[in-house]
Amino acid sequence: MTHRPKRTRLGARLLILSVVVTLPGVFGCSTTRLAVGAMVPILENSKIAALASNDIRTFNAATPSSLFLLEGLIETEPNKQELRISAAMLYISYAFTFDDPEDESYASTLYLRGLGHGKTALFRNEEIAAAWDKPFDEFAASVSSITDEDLPALVWTVANWSQFIAFHLDSTQVLTQIPRVTALLDHAIEIDGSYFEGLPHMILGSLHAFRPPLMGGDPDASRANFETAMEISDNKFLLASYLYAKFYCYRVQDPDDFEESLRYVIEQPDTILPEYRLLNAIAKQKAVNLLEEKDDLF
Repeated sequence: MTHRPKRTRLGARLLILSVVVTLPGVFGCSTTRLAVGAMVPILENSKIAALASNDIRTFNAATPSSLFLLEGLIETEPNKQELRISAAMLYISYAFTFDDPEDESYASTLYLRGLGHGKTALFRNEEIAAAWDKPFDEFAASVSSITDEDLPALVWTVANWSQFIAFHLDSTQVLTQIPRVTALLDHAIEIDGSYFEGLPHMILGSLHAFRPPLMGGDPDASRANFETAMEISDNKFLLASYLYAKFYCYRVQDPDDFEESLRYVIEQPDTILPEYRLLNAIAKQKAVNLLEEKDDLF
């Protein structure tokens, strides 16, 4: 019977130990990325479930944890565009539920975070990334490079950006950003203005309404954009009518149209657009609060 030298047995054991210790280092990063990838469809299903619910209270209670989870996943996989877009969408949805002037500073912070994630997702397009901080003419020339593949990143970027601007209309520095947002929105509408039930038209309609006349504000264009958005959803996506009242009707000082639009939102059943119950519920809640301010606004 032949015996192996003890040195060979020891060497084999050391080799096995080396492999055991080394494998997590070699495959750990890959395994973590696989785990993040597995989370993406779960997060997508969670988003669908949340949008189909009209439970604003549970949404508000659950969202901070979801945001921290998303931030952790993004920290692990920073180039995962789907995570960035989900974060941009969740930040604006959460911030938009706030309806108290005392929350405006916090909401602005959330909109900026959403803008940051949306912009990072959009910067997959190297041309728009390179021109982002350049003079407006160079920026505007780069916008046409954005394709339909980047439409979600584009829309959620400008959605957060426009909401931030709406809170800071007294800032000249912020107002100078409006032409860039408008250029992005015009291009988003060229690609597909019906995205998310006409959201690009709603955002542009809002901008045309609250944009100062000296900076190109245009009430007629605002009304046209809102009417297009309402047509796209057959007036079932109630955010369009709410934003129309808040921005357009206030801008042209039409109290009757203001009240009629808000009452339309309030009176619609929760089932009018099942896949977007949550956003419709938020619109209904905000419409009630805005209607109570009518005498102060007109």
